[in-house]
Amino acid sequence: MRFALDICAYLVGIPLEVLILAAMLRGSYRRYPALFVYMAAVFVASLVETSLYITGYLDATWYRDRRVWTQYLKCYWIDEGIMLALEFVVSFSLIRQATEGASSRRMMRALVVCSAVLVYAITFRAHYDPMAATGLWMNAWTRDLNFYYAILDVGLWAMLIGSRARDSRLLLFSGALGILFTGAAISGSISDLAVARRSRALTLTGGVVNMLSNLAFLYIWWQALRVRQAASRQS
Repeated sequence: MRFALDICAYLVGIPLEVLILAAMLRGSYRRYPALFVYMAAVFVASLVETSLYITGYLDATWYRDRRVWTQYLKCYWIDEGIMLALEFVVSFSLIRQATEGASSRRMMRALVVCSAVLVYAITFRAHYDPMAATGLWMNAWTRDLNFYYAILDVGLWAMLIGSRARDSRLLLFSGALGILFTGAAISGSISDLAVARRSRALTLTGGVVNMLSNLAFLYIWWQALRVRQAASRQS
């Protein structure tokens, strides 16, 4: 069941990633370079992870050979670490745009960077365990970071709503990121509970939450880029 769910997520997610990249290549990448780099990284990671996931799952199921599956898990958690760093870069780039005209923009940006460094260091120190499986402490660490990103995104959303010159595209970008971060944090919490209770149902639930939040994020970003392009063509 989980394998079929993941394949469906890849079949829907990868085309959406292609659509977003194609839309940004028409000009949006100049205004949002951090978002473009992030989406390019997501696309490459999806291709690599999909091939390793399918091969590893089939080998482990049919031939009881878990070597490729182990490679997939290593690749997955490396990608997660890279994506977490890029997600902060994306969030910070949107915050920079949202605070462009603010008199206290330097102080606000400095506070964001300092808080990120503290959260990264504290949560890593709290969860890192060299004696435990990488997935156990990495899941807890990424869960906490996604929760922090969600809080950061709420602040960004509040700034955009309170701005006199509202940018609808930035609002959509920010809202989609909020869905992504919140879904990832909830999924991580459910996964921790699933491990503690050894529940396959909870594991599947966490996977569904993560899949839906990812697909919703991709779809909203695509719509944000597509709608603006359609409006510019009409004008």
